[in-house]
Amino acid sequence: MISLDSTNYRLGNMDRYQSKLNFQMGGRKLQFGSDDSVTFGRLVHTDDKIKTQTGIKAQIERADVLNKTSDTAMKEVKNLLEKIKAEELIKANTSTTSIEGLEAIAKVIEGYKQNIFDLANTQTEGQYVFAGSDASIKPFSMDASGKVTYNGDSSLRKIAIDDGSYRERGINGIDAFFYVANSGLKGDTLSFKENDKIIDQDGKEWMFDSVANTLTKTNWDGSTETLTVTPPVAPSTEYTTTLPNVDGTKFEAKRSTFDMLDDAIKSLRGLDALGNPTLTYEERRAGISEAIDNATKSYDSAIIAHSDLGAKNKTFEVSQERLESRITQLKALDIELGNSNLSEVAVELKSLEISYAALYSTINRTFELSLVNFMR
Repeated sequence: MISLDSTNYRLGNMDRYQSKLNFQMGGRKLQFGSDDSVTFGRLVHTDDKIKTQTGIKAQIERADVLNKTSDTAMKEVKNLLEKIKAEELIKANTSTTSIEGLEAIAKVIEGYKQNIFDLANTQTEGQYVFAGSDASIKPFSMDASGKVTYNGDSSLRKIAIDDGSYRERGINGIDAFFYVANSGLKGDTLSFKENDKIIDQDGKEWMFDSVANTLTKTNWDGSTETLTVTPPVAPSTEYTTTLPNVDGTKFEAKRSTFDMLDDAIKSLRGLDALGNPTLTYEERRAGISEAIDNATKSYDSAIIAHSDLGAKNKTFEVSQERLESRITQLKALDIELGNSNLSEVAVELKSLEISYAALYSTINRTFELSLVNFMR
């Protein structure tokens, strides 16, 4: 006679197997990690890689939007600087342009300055693209007199392009809207104006204190380095400092494009440094010639910044393509490891159905024999 305990044990095993097959009919092979610990471990690892790569891809896509917005803005900035230099200032530098003509040109350049200011504060998705490391800060502000100040920094945010690999995103306001007015190597004397940005060979900004007459840089560990500054002697308006006598030292005094435009407008209108209309026609012409040179430097700096932005954009594009390919491969591996073979599962279910029928038939016969014995 078949043992009732043995029968229940077989029924339990068949029920569990049916539950497993029913789950596999949904498309996935493993219901529990204990079904196949090795395969389950590989599936968990693959799923984790897919999530990581998908997250990095999402960051790159967002960075790509910001970079393309920056690219569009820089194209327009270059166009405006080209018009200022090649059309307005060159025209102003001819002997046939009258005082009234110079005033008209000054008004045109003022309009261009406002356009460039608006482009410098370009934002997308709630982030300012030229702010530096903190995209929530409006990078440029303008006071009532028209003086423009940069409120960002010289750093850039880094975006992951792979596990443990990061690249800088975009360009900051110093890259885009400042040009090199002066530079110096180790042991040289660097001259600069009060509003210039002093950047070293590592891209770090040295902050100028006009009261203490010092340049100070704060290192990543919180320590500081200081350089002594010599104030200007009239009529000069430039400060000077002696650069560290260390190999690899390279400092640049970067001047704002907006300051350059302000100086050009003053020269066109015959205004001195204090805003008084004291310049002669010849002094105006000298200031205009200097403005042309500085406008050329500003334009060249914008070209370099735009090229740098383009190279970064290409890096992100290549990284995005590589990630998309990798995610596709990982998803294919996930399917190979985790998806069940529906044809095989259907055959197994049919075989299980036959086994159920055979077992229940045996149980029925067993109970029939038991009843006959009982009647005897």
